[in-house]
Amino acid sequence: MTDRWRELYEMEYPRLLRALLAIGGDADAAEDAAQEAFVRAHRAGLDSLDRPGAWLLVVGTRELLRSRRRRRVEDEKWALRAVSETPGADTVAERADLLAALRQLPERQRAIVVARYFYGLSYDEIARHFEIKSGTVGATLHQAIERLRQVQIAGRLARGAMR
Repeated sequence: MTDRWRELYEMEYPRLLRALLAIGGDADAAEDAAQEAFVRAHRAGLDSLDRPGAWLLVVGTRELLRSRRRRRVEDEKWALRAVSETPGADTVAERADLLAALRQLPERQRAIVVARYFYGLSYDEIARHFEIKSGTVGATLHQAIERLRQVQIAGRLARGAMR
C-alpha cells in the first residue's frame, strides 16, 4: 500500500503543484492546496479514486479557491474593522465616508454588509436570518464590497481635487 501512495505522490505531486500554481499564481497557496488534496485522498483511500490525478486536481483547485475566498473575506473584514476602530480626526472622516458609501448600497447589500462586518455573523447565520442561501450571501457581499471600493476611491479622488 505505501508503494502505491509513494508512486502516486512522486508522479502527481509535481504536476498538481504546477497546475495549482498556474491557476492561482501563488506558490505557497498552491503548495498548501496540493498537500490538502493528498491528505483528503489518503482519507478517501486510493482504491476509491478512479482517476487519482484528476481527483487530486479537482480537490486541490477547490481548496485553492476556497482558501483565496477566505483570505479575501478576512482582508475585507480587517480593513473595515480598522476604519471603525482607529481613533483620530482622519478616522472620523473615514467613518463618515464609509457610512455615506453604505447608504449608496441597495438595502439588501447594506444589511448583509452590516451583519457580516459590524456584527460578525457567519455566512450561514446571515443566510438563516435573511432567509437566503449561503452562496447568495457571498455573492451579495462581493458585489457590495466592489461597490464600496468604487465609492471610496471616488471619494478620495474628490477630496484630493478639493485640496
